[in-house]
Amino acid sequence: MKTIKNFVLLIVFGLLATTSVTAEPPLRIATFNIQNFGQSKLAKTAVTDTLRTIVRKFDIVAVQEVSDVTNKTAGAFLKKINSGSKTPYKMVCSSRTGEQTDDQSSREQYAIYYNPAKVELLDTALYNDSEHDYFQREPYVAKFRRNADGLVFLICTIHTAPEQAVEEIAALAYVAEWMPGRFGSTSNVIFCGDFNASCSYASPTQLQSLEIHQSPYTWIVPDDAKTNLSKNTCAYDRFVVTETLRPLVTKWEVYRYFKSKAVSDHWPVYIEVKSATP
Repeated sequence: MKTIKNFVLLIVFGLLATTSVTAEPPLRIATFNIQNFGQSKLAKTAVTDTLRTIVRKFDIVAVQEVSDVTNKTAGAFLKKINSGSKTPYKMVCSSRTGEQTDDQSSREQYAIYYNPAKVELLDTALYNDSEHDYFQREPYVAKFRRNADGLVFLICTIHTAPEQAVEEIAALAYVAEWMPGRFGSTSNVIFCGDFNASCSYASPTQLQSLEIHQSPYTWIVPDDAKTNLSKNTCAYDRFVVTETLRPLVTKWEVYRYFKSKAVSDHWPVYIEVKSATP
């Protein structure tokens, strides 16, 4: 009888031990081109409510095409994201891109919204493109640390000029070379954004020939993905990660939450990054 009792106790304690260890949910990181995101779009309640819902589905959202010349839209949207919520998000926003004289016809900002309960922002910088003028809109880089396991990583987001997409994607290799001097040594890098890396702007053959398409980089979103709302299947929006992060990426998906182009002509695309610790 005593043996049976001890056996039962072992089972109970085993169950308790199993249930007490809860796996840390993966970090959900999204890229989202919110087409012509400015004051007029922000004033449309239904559109803003949709955008707010989308952002709060993720832990980090890198937004491209903030086109407001007053530089007020990104911050005003953060207030709407946090309205009525007990878990406020934070935001970091770039200066207006297109700093070179020949790039000032299409100046935009990048905004990155994030959940401080999940990650800590360590540093940010807009790539200094003054020497070579590789980009119409300079890439924006943010350095984060995940709270759960201390994983440090860089997110580099870009909105390429469509007609120069291949050349600008290729130039991300130079951004990668610049990063250690600006942010310190880290092998964990995520490139994301509206690469315009598809259809008439870039072919798979062109992309596969680029340095940024070789080791140590892995393209997560395949060439046959559909990330926009047009009739054509175009994989414009991409994620590219270094080989140190690739084993941690457990999922990617196009988040088709809306059907109206009043919201954007792109859908968000996201990846899930599991904990680096067992």
